[in-house]
Amino acid sequence: MSRNPFEDHDDDDLFAEDPFADSHTAAARQNNSSTRVLVDDDQDAVPLHSVRRSEDAGGFLSGVGLGGARAGSYTPVGADTDAHTGYAKRGMFSDNNSGVTKSSGGGGFVQDDREAELRRREEALAAREQELRAREAHVQMMASGARPPLNFPPLYPIMYHAIDTEVPIGDRSTVRTIFYLWLALEAMLVFNCVACLIVMISGAADVSNSGASFGSSFVYLFTISLGSFFLWYRPVYNAYMKDSSMFFYFFFIFNGFHILFDAYMAVGVPGAGSAGIIIMLQCLSSNKKAAGALSGISFSLWILHLLASLFMYRKVRMHYTARGHTFSEAKQQAYQGFAQSSAGQTAVTTAAGAYMRSNTGNFV
Repeated sequence: MSRNPFEDHDDDDLFAEDPFADSHTAAARQNNSSTRVLVDDDQDAVPLHSVRRSEDAGGFLSGVGLGGARAGSYTPVGADTDAHTGYAKRGMFSDNNSGVTKSSGGGGFVQDDREAELRRREEALAAREQELRAREAHVQMMASGARPPLNFPPLYPIMYHAIDTEVPIGDRSTVRTIFYLWLALEAMLVFNCVACLIVMISGAADVSNSGASFGSSFVYLFTISLGSFFLWYRPVYNAYMKDSSMFFYFFFIFNGFHILFDAYMAVGVPGAGSAGIIIMLQCLSSNKKAAGALSGISFSLWILHLLASLFMYRKVRMHYTARGHTFSEAKQQAYQGFAQSSAGQTAVTTAAGAYMRSNTGNFV
């Protein structure tokens, strides 16, 4: 008799026998159940972690990189989950997400950069405020008729010279560069005098009038220094300070002569007070290497100063043109300046008195 399939069987297999089979078949199956061996068929078995190639999962698109996985690769089921949390690794908090920036890594640097930028701005504003105060004090002093203290030259001051106070901010670099060119001219005059002295002491047979060259170079130390300062540096200083066409024209005229003087000194005419290229060649022909080397250095310095002067001359000329100055404006300012000066007022008074005496016939 077959067993009731609806009874509770804890230890037996519910599907061990067929309830619809006959008694003989059931008895035979019961006799063979003790010797049955379960065989795991590899063809019917399904692994726990299914593995499928990306080509099979994605079809044609996976082969060209559009199927969600790289061609020729596979991903086990559950491999992209975290072992501790059970959530997927690929997310906004994953380690492989390059778009998320950790707050603990860059917040401090950004704050430090902002503080440094604010500190630089505060320092710039403080320097700007100090500069404006100095300029305002200078303007008030000039308006009240009080003269600022003399500060130039340092050893024996005879005038007031302050580029950062009197010259506008945008033009200070130009005026300061021209001032450095004037200082370089003073150093070159000293070096040229020393070179002429060495040439004279060397006694080169091919060098003529070496004594006259040294004497002239010594005179240049005073005449060229004073002339260059008052004829072209001080005028360009006043031109930028007052925006005056008249002073700009003074600079153009006398600085043009100075550029010619640089070329003249670079040539080195014998007896003219310069140790230029001609003196260098004469010293080398007489085998006076030290005198020739000094003359060559002097020649190079005069050429460099000539080029720098040409560059600054052109820069000042461009500024003059951009400001809209004209020659008629310069003449008008010259007339006004002469009329306001004491010499001009004396001349006008004398001319007026002479005119009145000529009309009245009283020449006493």
